[in-house]
Amino acid sequence: MNDQKFERLISRLEQSAADNPNRYVASVLSVALLGFGVLALALLLALLPVLALAALAFAVVATGGKALILLLKFGKLLVLLLIPAWVMVKSSVHMLLSRLPKPSGRELTAREAPALFAALRDLRRRTGGPRIHHVLLTEQLNAAIVQHPRFGLFGWEQNYLILGLPLLQAMTEHEALAVVAHEFGHLSGNHGRLGGFIYRLRAAWGRMQHLSANWQDFGSRLIARLFQWYAPYFNAYTFVLARQQEYAADRAAVAAAGQQNAANALMRVNVAARFEQEIFWPAVDRLAGQSPEPLQTRYGYWEQTLDERLDEASRLRYLEQAGQVRTDHFDTHPCLSDRLRAIGASADAESARRLAPPHPSAANIWLGDALPALRAEFDRAWHDATAEQWRERHAYLQGQARRLAELRAQSKLNTDEHWEQIRLIGELEPDTPQRSLIDALLERAPDHAPALYRRGLLRLDAGDAGGIADLERVMELDAGATLPACEAAWRYYRDREPNLADSYRTRWQERSDYENRVRAELQTLSPDATLDAHGLDAETEDKFRTIVAADSKHIRRIYLLRRVLKSDSTLYDYVLAFETTRLSLGNPAPAIIKRLAQKEFPVQVFIVHLGSSAYKGFRKRIKRLGVAPLYGK
Repeated sequence: MNDQKFERLISRLEQSAADNPNRYVASVLSVALLGFGVLALALLLALLPVLALAALAFAVVATGGKALILLLKFGKLLVLLLIPAWVMVKSSVHMLLSRLPKPSGRELTAREAPALFAALRDLRRRTGGPRIHHVLLTEQLNAAIVQHPRFGLFGWEQNYLILGLPLLQAMTEHEALAVVAHEFGHLSGNHGRLGGFIYRLRAAWGRMQHLSANWQDFGSRLIARLFQWYAPYFNAYTFVLARQQEYAADRAAVAAAGQQNAANALMRVNVAARFEQEIFWPAVDRLAGQSPEPLQTRYGYWEQTLDERLDEASRLRYLEQAGQVRTDHFDTHPCLSDRLRAIGASADAESARRLAPPHPSAANIWLGDALPALRAEFDRAWHDATAEQWRERHAYLQGQARRLAELRAQSKLNTDEHWEQIRLIGELEPDTPQRSLIDALLERAPDHAPALYRRGLLRLDAGDAGGIADLERVMELDAGATLPACEAAWRYYRDREPNLADSYRTRWQERSDYENRVRAELQTLSPDATLDAHGLDAETEDKFRTIVAADSKHIRRIYLLRRVLKSDSTLYDYVLAFETTRLSLGNPAPAIIKRLAQKEFPVQVFIVHLGSSAYKGFRKRIKRLGVAPLYGK
C-alpha cells in the first residue's frame, strides 16, 4: 500500500469514527481478528507437508505396505518442504508466545526517590491509573509507559514508566506530572486495555513482516505476500484509534494536573526537542573539535545550555515553528496546535515567558538527594559509551579545521576548493553566514548543483520562495537529488500551500518507487534479463582478462556482458558468464563462482554459470549478439 492509498483509507476511517464511533471500534476488532485468521491460515499451509507425510505413512500402514512406492516417490519432496515449513511455524509461534525485550533503563526505587513514588501513588489514586511495576530513568528527552507482556500477544503485562532525565531537568514538577498523567491516560480503563492490546498486535505484525521478508522458497513467499498485504491495512485501521487515544490522554493530563500545566507540558516538550536538535547537540559536536575527551558532565552541560541559550526569543521562535506544523497521517500524535486547541489552550508570547528553564526542576524535586549520584552515574555511562567515537570525531574535526585554515590562507580558489570551503564552514562554523560565499560560487559556476541545493535550503529557511527555483534546477541537473529536494519543497509548502505540497509529495513518491524498482532489479539477475555487448574500452577488457587468466582452473570460456535494466533502459550493469571445462569431475561451478567473487574487477559484476538451469538460456542470446569470449581455452 503506497502513502496516498494509506492516507485515503485513514481519511475514510476518520470520517467513519466520527459518524459512528462504536461501528469504528467494531471494525478495528474485526480487522484484528482477521489477523488471527491470516496467521491460522499461514500455520495451516505451513503444516500441510507434515500432514501429507503423516497421511502417506498412515496409508502405508493401512494398506499393508502397498502405498510404500507412493511414500518413496513423494516422501523426499515432502521432507524437503518440511524445512521451510518448520521456519514458518517457528516464526509464527514465536510471534504469538515469545517474550518481548524488556524496556531498558536505570531502575529507580522508592527508597532512592521517595518524592517521585509518592507523586505516582497520589496520581494513581486520583486517576484510577494503572499500577506501575517498574520506574526506569533513561538518557532520552522523552517519557512513556510501556506494557511488557510476559507471553507475547497474550498479555499478563508489567507496566514500565520510563522517564528521561533530560526531560525532568527541563520541566517543572507540575508539568512532569501532566506528562505522566498523559501516559497513565493511555492505559486507564477498558479503552486503555484495548489500546494496549492493539499496540502489541501492531508490534507483532511488524516483526512478522520483517521475518517473512527473508523467506525465499515459493510456498513461504506466498504466505509472506499475505502478511505484507494484511499488515498495512491493520496499521491503517488502528491509526485512528491511536490518534483518538492521544486526545483522550491529553484530557487525562488536564484532569490530573490542570489545564495550564498540561498545556505548558505540551509546549515544553516541543521547545526542548527543537532546542536539543538545533542548539545542544551542535554545541556538543563543536566541543568534540576542541578536546579529545568527551564531556565529563553531559547532563550538567544540558542544564547549563538551557539556562544560557534558551532565551525568551528562542522559546517564542520554537513555539511559532511548532505551531506551523499540521497534523498528518504519518504520525499518530496530533500537531501541537491541535492538541492545545482540544484542551482550550494556545501558544503565544505569554507562553514563551512561562517556559523559562525551571528552578527547581522536576528532577530536583522528584529525585531529591539522589540526583547528584544519578547524574554522575549517567555522566560516566555517557562518557564511556561515546569515548571512542568522540576521539575519532575530534581527530576528524581537527583535520577539517586545518584544511579550512589552508583554504582561507589561499589568495585564489578554484571552483572545487571554493565549494570545499563552504562545506567546511557549514560543518565547523554553522553560525557563520554562508550565503555570500555561495552566491559568489554560483556566479562562477551557475550550475553547481550542491551549491544550488545549499542556497535553496537557506532561502526556504528564510521564508524566501525563490529557493524553490534553486531546487528545481538541482533536480534538472541531477535526478538523484529529487528525493531530498522534493522533501524540502514539501516542508516549505506544507503549511503555506497544501496543494503545492501534495504535488511535491507525489513527485517524491514517484521517484522513490522508481529508485526502489531499480534497486530491487540491481540486487538480482533474472534468467530473462536483457543482455548486450559490454561496451567497455579495451583497457578495461584487458584488466578483466588478466584477472580471469590468473585463476582459470576449470574455466573453459568466459563472457563479459552488459545487462540493461528493465526498470530503466538507460541504466545497466555487467555479467560474467562462464562455461566449465568438459572433463571436470563433479560440479566445479560453485567453487569457480566463489573464487571469482573474491576478485577485484574494474566494475561490479554478476557471476553466473552458463551450465546452470537458470542461465543456460544465456548461451543462445550470446550467440545471437555475436559476443566473443573474454577468455577461452
